[in-house]
Amino acid sequence: GYSSLAERLLSDLPEGTVLLNKAVRTIQWQGSFREEGDDARVFPVRVECEDGDVFLADHVIITVPLGFLKEHLQEFFQPPLPERKAQAIRNLGFGTNNKIFLEFEQPFWEPEQQLLEVVWEDESPLEEPNADPEADWFKKLIGFVVLQPPEQHGHVLCGFIAGKESEHMETLSDAEVLSAMTRLLRTMTGDPNLPAPRSLLRSRWHSAPYTRGSYSYVAVGSSGDDIDVLAQPLPEDPRDPRPLQLLFAGEATHRTFYSTTHGALLSGWREAERLNQLFQAPAPQ
Repeated sequence: GYSSLAERLLSDLPEGTVLLNKAVRTIQWQGSFREEGDDARVFPVRVECEDGDVFLADHVIITVPLGFLKEHLQEFFQPPLPERKAQAIRNLGFGTNNKIFLEFEQPFWEPEQQLLEVVWEDESPLEEPNADPEADWFKKLIGFVVLQPPEQHGHVLCGFIAGKESEHMETLSDAEVLSAMTRLLRTMTGDPNLPAPRSLLRSRWHSAPYTRGSYSYVAVGSSGDDIDVLAQPLPEDPRDPRPLQLLFAGEATHRTFYSTTHGALLSGWREAERLNQLFQAPAPQ
């Protein structure tokens, strides 16, 4: 899975460089902070963690998801972000797309089958959808991918569900979701006796406190300009003697490849290169 990508990137770093379980409470910038016992060095940025630990820095690259920024915009940065950047965060959309994995004792699908798609006969794209997503939330599920090969994964289907219905799914118990998926598959196959899945595993991206959703999209009323504004480092004044205090990366900051993993990766390289250019620049006279 994607963990192999992170592990490959981490393999080039000295051990102990990355600290886990250090959730950040606030980022103070445009300040003058000193390490205890060292008055000679002054840092413009102070990062305070939820466990009370503090890190001082010249530069901080912020890669938290847009959903987290939306929820914590008021208290996460001190002083607050410029209104132009804050408005870009409010303008851009951040949605939820979840996966539901269903494991079966035996497959009911053909050995070479790749996909099971769901189409509801009583619905039309020309009509307004059901106004109550909680009643028919499972109808938002577009289908299932068959995990191949079964020798590696077992007999597993992966369903995809997005939107408000996906967020509602997160509020249900495993038993409720399993029951709904069993009813759905029995309706889909026409077999009222189809065995229920023996286990279920699902994501809950909207409920996760540090994501609050899955990935960004250009919402009605927003544009690619908002993505560019979000990606711009702070302070905004290029003549500031302490430049690039806050840099922004993550999929929501890549105008071309927002909502993708490669967009997130490219944005991180972009900000690293921005710092490289700063360090290589001749010192101002």
